[in-house]
Amino acid sequence: MTPPRRVLYLSPTAQLGGAEHSLLDLAAGLDRRRYEPRLLCLGDGPLLGAALGRGVDATIVTTPAAFARTSLRGSRTAVARLLGSTVRALPTFVAIRRAARRLAPALVHSNGNKTHLLSAPLALAGRLVVWHVRDFLPDRRPERLLVRLANAAVAALVANSSAVAAHLVRLGARPALVHAIPNGIDVSRFDPDGPRADLRAAFGWPEPTRVVGMVGVLARWKGQEVFLRAAREIAGRTRDVRFVVVGGEIYQTSGHGDFAAALRRLARELELDGVVAFAGHRDDVPEVLRALDVVVHASTEPEPFGRVIAEAMACARPVVWARGGGADEIVGATGLAALGVERGNPAALAAAIARALAEPDAARRWAREGRVRIAERFDIDRHVERIQELYASLTGSGG
Repeated sequence: MTPPRRVLYLSPTAQLGGAEHSLLDLAAGLDRRRYEPRLLCLGDGPLLGAALGRGVDATIVTTPAAFARTSLRGSRTAVARLLGSTVRALPTFVAIRRAARRLAPALVHSNGNKTHLLSAPLALAGRLVVWHVRDFLPDRRPERLLVRLANAAVAALVANSSAVAAHLVRLGARPALVHAIPNGIDVSRFDPDGPRADLRAAFGWPEPTRVVGMVGVLARWKGQEVFLRAAREIAGRTRDVRFVVVGGEIYQTSGHGDFAAALRRLARELELDGVVAFAGHRDDVPEVLRALDVVVHASTEPEPFGRVIAEAMACARPVVWARGGGADEIVGATGLAALGVERGNPAALAAAIARALAEPDAARRWAREGRVRIAERFDIDRHVERIQELYASLTGSGG
């Protein structure tokens, strides 16, 4: 019997955001008769314990603070600074190269831009390397250089949506290199009938109160400011609705930091005291989603995938969502398409939330359609199998 082929996963962070949850679901879901996952993280954090808890061997390597703060999403890092911090990260690359030699993986799977850069020398040296692209890379010189490097070195680019895949091709990626494989959702964990977080009791709200919430990492492009402004419009005319912002600032890259405080200041300026609550980071996301009457997605930039949309749909919750990017692919032609809104428009967001609250029967019907769509098209088992098929084609294992 052929022993399982080892896959070395590289994560640019050990925090637990959407990209890391998706990576963990993939690594933990591999068919262990075929593939053996190992995880290497830049820095320490909760991803390590979560991986070990799901049977994925995980270790860390340290990385210089300047490299950890570089970003192609937050405050876009300039070319000179990016190259300078990458040079200072040479010890981190050496640690990754040593790990690759020790583990002798059949392939290396990188989960973010910083590990893409650090894995490139491995690819140039002949090792099979896959880059998982989970963002719309800006159309600038650093990103085009990154794509040119991919064309020259890596075995495959996995995009988490067809929209991201098309964008990579527009940036110059060879079409044959790009594989659109949407993220998967564990529909048994995100099930409509599981336990619910008692948010009303937690914040002292009366039981009949309807609760509308945003769930996700606190970041400016995620649109929590838009959500608060929409909440102000609804609160001015509806007394039995409360709003909750769930999530924390988990990333240390440039462009992040101090946003939670800014959101609290904005809530005070909008006179939302007692109407809006900030729940911070929560590990019980399925329970939180099931407790919400309406789930809101309000990203101000096109969403590469939109994991919280898919999770809420799996929980059969009504979702008001900002159109564009991978979000459109998740919702599709379900009834929830009626709750799609223009990005960055608080009035449109408020109107869609009000509609979902005013038409509960329709909202529940649309939500049930959403659950069916996620189970049929975005189940985690389907995602893992597609990734394994790609691995097999790259390694020539045939299965």
